[in-house]
Amino acid sequence: MARVRRTPAGRTPTAWRALLALAAATLGLSLCLALGPGIAPADAACPHAYAHPRQVPLPKIRKAITCLVNKERSKRDRPELNPNRMLGRAAQHHDETMLAQDCFRHRCKGEPGISRRVRKTGYTKHERAWRFVEDLGYENTPRQMIGRWLHSPINRHRMLKRDYRDVGVGVGWGAPVAGQDDSRFVTYTIVFAWRRP
Repeated sequence: MARVRRTPAGRTPTAWRALLALAAATLGLSLCLALGPGIAPADAACPHAYAHPRQVPLPKIRKAITCLVNKERSKRDRPELNPNRMLGRAAQHHDETMLAQDCFRHRCKGEPGISRRVRKTGYTKHERAWRFVEDLGYENTPRQMIGRWLHSPINRHRMLKRDYRDVGVGVGWGAPVAGQDDSRFVTYTIVFAWRRP
């Protein structure tokens, strides 16, 4: 007597394969939509990495850029940077000065250079040695700003330098350049530093 193979509900093996392929495609699409367009899994761990100007408050933009910097450093086996309020004050003051004067430079009119700005905050008080540098930029999202810095050899070197331990971030709405559409940009000043007693 010949045996007859039956499939449940009368479906053929080809129909089952098609159904499984559809289920897999649906699951993949759901995961893509959950992460959002163009968001890499590493960026998903940094809330607001893709926030556009005024979508979220500036403190969240500051946290996003700090998180992204540390993600890039971690990928290259560099130590994580600790947010420092004193460096943050120096960076924020410069950011506000650049925006007020439409001055996209490390030193604007009537302003001390980075060395005096950082020292005034007390960051170097009672320390024997220290070093700090700053990166500037303006972009549409924190992720785009990180991308721009990574494509600049000098900015990339500063961001990823192994010696740095602390970071301060200044952020402000707009671009520090006359004629730019301020609604499209956030301006960033980021100070990287180390100090030793």
